[in-house]
Amino acid sequence: MEWPNFYSNAYGTNNQMVSGLLSEMVIDEQMRQYRKRVLYQEIDDALVGKNKELFLKLTDELKVIMAYEKV
Repeated sequence: MEWPNFYSNAYGTNNQMVSGLLSEMVIDEQMRQYRKRVLYQEIDDALVGKNKELFLKLTDELKVIMAYEKV
């Protein structure tokens, strides 16, 4: 008789699940960092072009990202 494996789930073993979650966290962080770099450049361009509406839109998005990072 084989004993049931209480440590596995639909995603495989706990180690695989933790590894997958860590990978997602790293990818999410890298995506946020990339978006911040792009936003800083776009904000600079909006300032140079004196585009107030675009500047406000981009800075609002940047504020959301930075607020998320403080949590």
